[in-house]
Amino acid sequence: MSTDTQTIHIHNTLSGKKEVFEPQETGKVTIYGCGPTVYDLIHVGNARAFIVQDLAVKTFQAAGYQVEYARNFTDIDDKIIKRAAEKGIDANELANTYVIEFDKDMEALSLAAPQHKPRVTEHLEEITKMISTLIKKGHAYPAETPFGKDVYFRVSSYKDYGKLSKRPIDEVANQSRLEPGEAKESVLDFVLWKAAKPGEPHWDSPWGKGRPGWNIECSAMIDALFPNRLDIHMGGSDLVFPHHENEIAQSEACDHDKPLARYWMHNGMLQIQRQKMSKSLGNFMTLRDFISGFGADVLKLLVHQTHYKSLLDFGGDSILRTEILVEKLYRIKEEFSAQADASTDISTAKAELYKALFDDMNAAKAIGLVFKNIKTLQKNESENSLKDHWHNVYLPFLTETLGILKSDPTQAIANIKQKRMKRSGLSNEQFDEIQNQLEERWRLKENKDYPGGDRIRGELFAKNVKIMDSADGWSWTMGSEELE
Repeated sequence: MSTDTQTIHIHNTLSGKKEVFEPQETGKVTIYGCGPTVYDLIHVGNARAFIVQDLAVKTFQAAGYQVEYARNFTDIDDKIIKRAAEKGIDANELANTYVIEFDKDMEALSLAAPQHKPRVTEHLEEITKMISTLIKKGHAYPAETPFGKDVYFRVSSYKDYGKLSKRPIDEVANQSRLEPGEAKESVLDFVLWKAAKPGEPHWDSPWGKGRPGWNIECSAMIDALFPNRLDIHMGGSDLVFPHHENEIAQSEACDHDKPLARYWMHNGMLQIQRQKMSKSLGNFMTLRDFISGFGADVLKLLVHQTHYKSLLDFGGDSILRTEILVEKLYRIKEEFSAQADASTDISTAKAELYKALFDDMNAAKAIGLVFKNIKTLQKNESENSLKDHWHNVYLPFLTETLGILKSDPTQAIANIKQKRMKRSGLSNEQFDEIQNQLEERWRLKENKDYPGGDRIRGELFAKNVKIMDSADGWSWTMGSEELE
């Protein structure tokens, strides 16, 4: 490894362990992240995967790597065909619309644009070529259906099937079933090419008119973009099986000498009341609605405060508390708007911060260090020392690596206030009155006038104001702001 790059540890789903990252090519890293199926606006659960991919790109860049990053669009799929039929429009028109809308959402989140944004419909030649290779090698077979020929992958022909998900083949078989119209040899086999039904979009192939199955697309696009395959493949943990397991089987059955990816990184799901957020369950909020109600900074800080591999709880007051932290950071940015002299030794603070980040992208630990160290500096150091640390360590980390706190602080603070007033139905005067009462309560508590503080708490409780005290001070929300 080049001496110009820092050592990074990442948890590899394939091995089940945290490993030192070693690139195929010194100083460079290739990353492929599974992208959206473009039939609707994405929800905040979808967005977590793309925020985590962005964090990976920026972590490797911070460590001195040159990053080549791809994120695909699935622009032909059963969901797209169904939604287009419901709307009475062409499937390609629907997909094109939501490709544009997705890019707008990524821009609203200030996520780095990938160098490659491949679309399935642009890679039909590579897909049919890969399927033909699998048939020739005995790993796939065509099967007659009432609509023409489907092509299936023969799972029994690939001895390493299950190595990513660690699922025994017998368990997979017991939990699988044949769908109506399927003509596969085994319940384990999965479709590579689907014969077109009347009225469906289709392309010509050696097996007749049809379209690719979901799993084959990523394998073919990776081969097209990365001849040496990948350093890192990313996606949500719900993709480990069957999607990523099937990708490995297809790609490595074609060429056993080249692993599809040397490292697999999967982010945990976002859940509400212990259920995965999903459109099928109807318990989702679109990314646009969230940004309109709370702002992009709140979502990104909320995501980064939980380690990427862990489940992220989207319930209770976690969003509201995160909004308060965002406001606090903007107030610090506003306070230290003037650039300080770079006279303080900041090497220790910077090394501590990036040590956390380079240990399996532990942004949550790094954020904790930011708040802890700012608090310590406020108590024990001069104002110039605090300014130096803020401008040379903490603000660059927050803006460049986490992608938050980029706005003008005065405007950002005003926007947060406006969003809160809109959500709670408060006027400017009502909002300021509550704020003033809480400041008075805090002064009374500091002066040990606890009965006076309790009196104000009671008055505010009667107004449906929820007070959240902490060691750092207080914050508040309206009961009407609670998210179920």
